[in-house]
Parts: sequence; structure tokens; C-alpha cells
Amino acid sequence: MANTPDPLANNPAIRQWAERFYAVKAWTMPDMPDPGDEELDARRKAALAELAKITIPAALSSGARRSLAGGRKALKKEILSAGGVEAFDQIDSDIQDLSSQIAAQLATAAARDKAQAAVAAAEQKFKAVRDSLDQGAFTYLEGLIRAAHKAMAAAVTASDFEAVEAAAKDITVQAEAAHAYGQFFDNWTRGTLALIAAMNGGAKDAAEDDRSARMKTAAGHSETGAFGAAKTALEGWKANLGDEGDLPKALSFDALLADYMANAHDRCEFILASAVPDARDYRNHLKNAKKKAYKEQKFTEAEALVQELIAYSSQERGALARYMRSFDGSLRADQGFRDALAAAETKQKFKGTNDPAGAMADLKAWEKSNRALMRKSLSKQIVKALEKKYQALSKVLADPELSDLKATWDAHKLLADADNFDKDTGAPQYHAKLDQLFKLEKVVDERREMALILQRYPAAAAYEFQKPVADALTAKKYPEAVAAVPDALAKLRAMPAYLDTRTAAQDLLAVLPGDADELTGPLDAAIKAAEVTARGGDPAKAASDLQAVLDGTDYMDLVLAMADYRAKLAKVQKEHSRTKKYLKLAPAEDALDASLKTATDRADSDKEYGDAFLLLDTHQKLLAEVKPMATARFQVNGILKALERAGTDAAKLTPFKERVAAAEDEAKKPDFTKAKTAFDGIRTDLQALCTEAAEDCEAKDGVGSNAGHSLDRHGPGVSDDDLIERLKTGKPPNAKSDDERSYTGASSKFHSAQDWLAGRELAAQAAKAKGIDIDEAEMDVSGDPLDWPEENADFTVEHGRAIDKAYIGHKKHVRMDDEPVPDKTYESFEEVEGLTRAYVNFIWEPEDLPDETTGHPNPGTHYPQEETQDNADYAEKYKARHGTAPTKIPGRWVMMQQYPVADGWDNETKTYTNANPGNMIP
Repeated sequence: MANTPDPLANNPAIRQWAERFYAVKAWTMPDMPDPGDEELDARRKAALAELAKITIPAALSSGARRSLAGGRKALKKEILSAGGVEAFDQIDSDIQDLSSQIAAQLATAAARDKAQAAVAAAEQKFKAVRDSLDQGAFTYLEGLIRAAHKAMAAAVTASDFEAVEAAAKDITVQAEAAHAYGQFFDNWTRGTLALIAAMNGGAKDAAEDDRSARMKTAAGHSETGAFGAAKTALEGWKANLGDEGDLPKALSFDALLADYMANAHDRCEFILASAVPDARDYRNHLKNAKKKAYKEQKFTEAEALVQELIAYSSQERGALARYMRSFDGSLRADQGFRDALAAAETKQKFKGTNDPAGAMADLKAWEKSNRALMRKSLSKQIVKALEKKYQALSKVLADPELSDLKATWDAHKLLADADNFDKDTGAPQYHAKLDQLFKLEKVVDERREMALILQRYPAAAAYEFQKPVADALTAKKYPEAVAAVPDALAKLRAMPAYLDTRTAAQDLLAVLPGDADELTGPLDAAIKAAEVTARGGDPAKAASDLQAVLDGTDYMDLVLAMADYRAKLAKVQKEHSRTKKYLKLAPAEDALDASLKTATDRADSDKEYGDAFLLLDTHQKLLAEVKPMATARFQVNGILKALERAGTDAAKLTPFKERVAAAEDEAKKPDFTKAKTAFDGIRTDLQALCTEAAEDCEAKDGVGSNAGHSLDRHGPGVSDDDLIERLKTGKPPNAKSDDERSYTGASSKFHSAQDWLAGRELAAQAAKAKGIDIDEAEMDVSGDPLDWPEENADFTVEHGRAIDKAYIGHKKHVRMDDEPVPDKTYESFEEVEGLTRAYVNFIWEPEDLPDETTGHPNPGTHYPQEETQDNADYAEKYKARHGTAPTKIPGRWVMMQQYPVADGWDNETKTYTNANPGNMIP
């Protein structure tokens, strides 16, 4: 499920407790007052006793737990600081309110979890079916999902979450209905294309027009979820054109063909490629069926051929085909085998007895009574049929079994090639050993998982759960090794949870007060007992036992506070580091670091994890202010350098540079809000200069080159309709003719010339850091083309702010070739926005060789002007003219591509879910 906001942490009813904590600044708790007023002391002790009964359950979200824990700490300070009896009436009421709020939030948390699960299920269902939907159904379900996300983000009460859950469950039902309609839509699309393909002249034009109109009508219905009406609209095609009776036949054939391809085709292809005797009679059935349907319009006859293929490709015949692969061709020299094969052919024949299971039983009986022949056949089969399997297995095994496999295989192959098939001294003596070795293939994945666990958790190796497997392999007892893997893997799978729980317990023990023997003693004993249980072979129970102790009232609050703090710290540190990469302004960075240190010191030095969590919350809000300012500054600095590179009049740039200096002074104070406003204003006011410079860059890149089309295809002047047309037809926004095509799965555009120009320049600066100056006019080269400098420099610029919107294709159009096939264009698409990355690619283009006269190979030899593809081509042609390789190659760097990156984008969370590319900047 896409990450949704934490609604409980933002619930005003519980956030007020965190705010109350901040208001009293309870970083240092007062000591217990000395005894004084008897009634006051009694009220104080009673309030503390009631407060001590309140625990913060683990079921709540981390934000809610820390907010409520902050409120409890605030109440404790108020209790200890109260100077009169009259204060306790309100304090007692507040304690009851806190307890009631926790109870209410538990119910809300349960409802939230159900709602989140339902929304996640709806999302998964939509993702599973979306590529089968027409644009109307896609838009309908997408709208329902977005509404569910919006409702989820706004939900506060249990009833709010229950409503979200109900809506999400209905989306899953609607998605199933949409999928059923989508299957019919695909069936209808292919069927109608097949019928139209056979038409001519006006009838064909009329049928195509009617088809397009009905698809449009159907899309209108499906966009509202009226899938029945959409289906009816499609079914009416050709009703006013005559011959409508052939539509049901075409749809029936297509549905049967789709069923065959999904459920029987792979098995059928295996049978048809096997030694099953009558397979050759059916190898052209599918081809003939398509010919009869798509060329001759004989759908009934075509359907009969497909139906025959489905019946022929039974599971029993598939099993027979697999079994017959175990017979080596040399067996055909034996009359007895030929007789057995002939009998099997008669018994399994599809248009005859049709008993493949019986045929296989008869062949197995023959095999049992002809052991010597089968040993020979098996030896040859191992060499011939299993060689690929051997090669594959040899790549995934490790010593000692790898060496044993190779030695056994080589010994077997040597004897088999020499036609030595004696049971005791020939190739068959290795059959059992090879069989055992090949069985190791069954546990390759499990052993790889074991190795991965040990790699990630080295401490797990000391428990030696993997030792029985390793010992059996060393002793070459392969069946024992295979048998030992499941138990070893099960224990190792439990180790990460145990080790993490043990670490949490040890960390907790380290921060407990030294005089808290009533806490440290039981926890220390529990850690030691869990270790004994784990080493005894039950790490799952060890983790469970230790967690039960940690979940006790005396420990839970501190355990949860530590876990919450560490989880939040990892997230905040990542954002902190990313923000500093954009910022690169020492005084501002120092202020950020100081803010983070305040939170981490509270945890590391004072061991006050709950306080530290709330301080991280404050720092996170600061980062939310800083990052937009930092990314705006990042772009502005890139833009100014780009304008300088483009030769913009210095007088025009001076006022902007002065404004940048003033904005940076605000950031250094630090006043991030003022600085952000200033940088945003500068960025906006640079639009005219950026537009002019961007167009100039494109124009220069495009002279005599295929470069210079980024703005035309992805610039801010490209309309949404242009982007959609490219997805749906392949026609790019800058097409020079109606038939020009440039197909893409994601059609995108930049929001502004500033985004485009900044990305180009930031990539140029990154290239400079790699030794590539995009302004250079010649390149030094060596004599060896393999040692020449790079002729390509590509980068992914992460702007850190929204730069783009895009349309991503999902369901492909179907076109009619010899049969209906997927096209390169799209029927449905998804609109996304807020993309933050752009791909930028510079390439080196050597100059053409000039029209010239040289002394090679003879004085006065004339050469015409020649185009060159790359440096190697230039050097080859230069050498042909001059008799020696060039030391320098004239040319230029051009920006061949710049487009926003949509791959991996999650439109709900506005983040990239795939790994960061290695060429990303900053």
C-alpha cells in the first residue's frame, strides 16, 4: 500500500497532549516535594497512583504514542509542581481524560488498521487488473482509489475509518466487475478487428466508424462504473450494417482462443515438440485455426481446431511426453522397444483409444523388464538431455559438492562416450550419485536464503544451525544434506527476530537506572534464559519469551520509546542528509545540525527517548521549511550559471546575483522562510531570460544534429493533449509530418523553462566534475580507441521539487496484422504529477571531415567532405586521408536528451519507489 499519512498522530484530540508537554517544557522533572500539607500530600500521592495505571499501548501509531506519552509526562510535572489542593480537581479530571483518550484511540487504531488493509487490498486489486481496462474503467477505478486515499488521510474517528474500509471493500468489488468487462472489451476488440480486416470499401469505412463511435460511448459508460451499459453498447456493433450474426461467432472463437493460450498452450507446445507419436498431426492446428478465422472468416471451423488442441493437450498426454523424453534414440535399434512403442502409440492415439496414461503404464512395464537397455539409455540421456541442467547446477553449487559433481559427471561422461554401460564398472555406476547430486537443485533457493541470513546477521553463525547441512555436504551425504535444509532454514529464519529482540533488551538494560534492581534483575535473567533457549534450537520461542518480558508494564513504555525514536531518527537523518546536499551553505547547515543534535543528545546522553522523539518531530518540521528553500536555491544557482554559459548580458544578471546574495544572508541567520520567499521570487522573475536561453541552447544543439528536440517534446509549451496523443498514436509533439512516430510508455513535460535550464546546467556541472567540458571544441585522443575519453555523459538530476507532469501508458492498443497483436500505442493511461527527476544526456559529435587535398596515399589526393558517426569513425577516415591517426578531434558536445523521469514514481506518496540510479545528482 502506498504510504498514507499517520491520521492518529495528527488527531487534534491527541496532538494537544504533545503540545501540552511542550508548553510546560518538561525536559527536567521536578523532585518529589518534601512532606507538608497533609491533604495536599494525599491528593498528590493519589494522582500519581492513578497516573501510574496509565500505559501507552503498542497498538497505537508511533506519533500517537509519543504524543500521549508527552501528555502523561506533562501531567506528572503538574502533579509534582502543584502548590495547592485546588489544583488537583483539574489534574484528576485531566488524568481521566488521558485514560479515556487512550481507550478511544485503541478503538480508532483497530478501525484504522482495518481501513488500511482494505485500501491496500483495493490498490493491489486495481494494479492487478488495470492493464486490462479501457480508459473509462481505468479512470473510474483510479478516481475511487484517490477518493479512498483522501478519506484515509482525513479520517480521525473510528467511524471515519469504518467508512473508508467499507468504501475500499466496494472498490475491490468494482475492480472485479471492471476486470470482467475488460476481458470482454479485449475479446470484442480482437473479434471486431478480425471482422473488419475482411471488409472492403464503404462497408469497411462504415464498420470502422461505427466501431469507434461505440467504443467512445462504452468508455463514457465505463467511466461511471456502468459496465453493463458499456458492454451493451459494444455488443450492438454492426447491428445497423448487416451481417451482425458473425459478431457472436468471432467473439466465441476469440474467447476460446484466449482460454487455450492461457491454460493449455504451453503444455500443448511441449507435447507437440516431443516424441509422442501423433504430435506431428496437430503441429499446424493453431496456425490453421488463425488462418480460418482471420483470413477466411470461418470461425466455427477455426473454433473446432482450437477445441481439438485443448482436448489433445491433456495433462495425461503431457505426462506421457515428459516420460518419453527419458528414452534415448539408440533404443530404437531394439525390436522389443519398437514393439512396445508401437503398442503405446496405438493406445494413446488421440483419434483412437486415446489412453495416454495407459500407454505410459505399458512403457513403464517394458522398462522394468529391460533394465540393461534402460541403464544404457539413461546414461546417454544424462549426457545429452541433462547437460544443460548440469551446467546450470554447477553455477549455483559451491565446494565441496561442486567438485564432487564435476568429478562424478566427468567420470560418467567418459564411460558413456566409450559405450561402457556395465552396471558395476561402466557409466551406470554413477547414476545413483548423480541423482543425489541433482537433488541438491531442489534446495538451491533455500541454501541461498540461509547464506543471505548469515550474511546480514553474522551473529547467527555462532548458533550453528547451518552445521548439519555443511557437515553432510562435507561428508558427501547429499540426501542427508537435502533433508537437513528445511530445519536449518526454519531456525535461521527465526534468528533475525531473536537477535533484534535481544539487542532491544540489551539496549534497554543498558539505559535502566543503576539502582533499579527490581527492573534490571528480571530483565537480565530473561536475556540469559532466552539465550539458552535459542542455543537449544528454538530461537522463535526465545524471541517470544523475551518479547513477553519487554511487553510487561514496567518495560513497555521505554522499549516503545526507544523503538519509536530509532525508527523516526532513521527517517529524519535520511531527509536531513538529502536536504544538506541541496543546501551547501555552512551557517544554515550548522543550524540544521544543531537542531538534530538537540534531539539526538536527548536520547544518547540523557536516555530520554520520548523527549527525543518529540524533538525529532520539531526538527522534521524545520526540514520541511528548509528543503523547499534549498531546492529553490539549488535551481537558481544552476540557472544563473546556465545564463552565464549562454552569454546573457552581465548587466541583466547583476540584479539577480545581488538578490541571491541577500537571500543567502537570510538563510545564514537562519531565516529559512524569508530565504525561501526570496529564492522563489528570483526563480519566478528569471522566467523570461530562461525561456530565451533554453530556446537558444536547443537551436544550437539542433544545427546539423538529431539533438535539440527536448523542449519541443517535453517543454512547458507542450499541451496535455499533445502528450496524450503521443501515448495513443506515437506522434510526438514536434512531429514534422502526420506520419512521424516516436513511441513511448511515458509522455511528459517540464513545468517551466527554469526547470529545464537548471537541469541542463546542473548536469553540465556534473560532467565537468568528471572531466568533460561541454563547451570544448576539440578532444585529445590516444592512438587506441579503447583509451579515448568518454563520448557520452548521462545524469539523473534530482531537483528535490516538483518539475513535471506525465501520462503513463497501461493498456496497449490492439492492431490487426496477420492476427490481432498488441501495438506500440496505448488505449489507457494514468496521469501523474509532481515528478522531481530528469534524465540528461550529453553526447560528443565529431565534425565532418572537410573537403581537402592531402599527400596520402599520393601527393595531391583529393577527398570530399564526409560525415562521421563517432570518434572511431572519424579516426579511421582521418587515417585513410593522412596516413596517421589524429591527436585531436574537432567537434562539440550536444544535449541529446532531457526528459522527466516517470519510472518508479508513486503518484500517491510523490516519491520514487525504485533504487536511486548511480548517476544521480546531487
